[in-house]
Amino acid sequence: MKFTPLKFQIPLAAGGIALMAFNYLQFAVPHGKGLIKLSDLPLAAMSTGQTGLYLLLIMIMLAFSVINLGSTAVYLKQLIQWVANKTEYRDFINSPPTKNIAVFVPVASLSMTANVVLAPLAFFIPQLSSNLQALMLPGLIFFGILWLIIFRLEFRVLKTWLSHPLDVTQLNFIWLLDVFAFGLVSLTGTGIAALAGSEEIASTAAFASLFTLSLGCFLLVTKLAYLIYLQIKAHELPGKAILPAFFLVIPITCLYGYSFYRITLYVQKYFSFDMRMLSFFFINFSYVITVGWGIFCLYLLSNYFKRDFLKSDFYPTQWGLV
Repeated sequence: MKFTPLKFQIPLAAGGIALMAFNYLQFAVPHGKGLIKLSDLPLAAMSTGQTGLYLLLIMIMLAFSVINLGSTAVYLKQLIQWVANKTEYRDFINSPPTKNIAVFVPVASLSMTANVVLAPLAFFIPQLSSNLQALMLPGLIFFGILWLIIFRLEFRVLKTWLSHPLDVTQLNFIWLLDVFAFGLVSLTGTGIAALAGSEEIASTAAFASLFTLSLGCFLLVTKLAYLIYLQIKAHELPGKAILPAFFLVIPITCLYGYSFYRITLYVQKYFSFDMRMLSFFFINFSYVITVGWGIFCLYLLSNYFKRDFLKSDFYPTQWGLV
């Protein structure tokens, strides 16, 4: 099967599920400072219900971490070969915005993999969790590479959009993939900023993350407002293959809210400012928008879920439901 950047949706979705399980354990199970580890689970003191739930989450986290890392290794090799074939890459970048926006999926997926290594994988491997600070510098270098790639891609894609006729009637919520990728790159950078014991590493990651967060937020507000305008103007929903992409706003909002929350952790740690109010605002504001948009989408797409979701073919946009 011919390579396409959309293949990276598999490790991207798998990593998202692994992080869901990890985040639940991180916030539900009392433990010391830092990220939760397998040894932090008080198995002897847990009830039967807790034991069953936590073991299920651990199995989910392990299975989907393996899928994320394994599929990333396979598709990364194909991605390198695809980029090396300059003709295929150039043709893809110069294609319409409803297609070339998919070039951001590998960046988003690799950012997700970085978070899987720092969290779910470290949960299982004591050598990683006990030497997390040793990963901060390599993590910063990897984040820097992703940072350079995503800005280069964004400027390249913008140049294509501005230099070629743009059929606005073909734009849909897939157009937000670059915003999503900026959110995941920001999550990686702010994670380093919040966790790093070295002020130099933390400050570098935080400063660079502010660039991705700023441009990402600008793109989100601009694109989302324009997409809503086009949708109202169209007086009808797009095709079935595009409908699940409405849910893409949910992970985007969570990513930006959590990234800004991590920035407040960095500021509080290194500048001793009381950031509790801002932390509360960023987390709750993002999740209020998330819940509100989710309920709105369920109502808006109710007929699709009733009549088509279980019967139709798989559409790439369905990973946005994760």
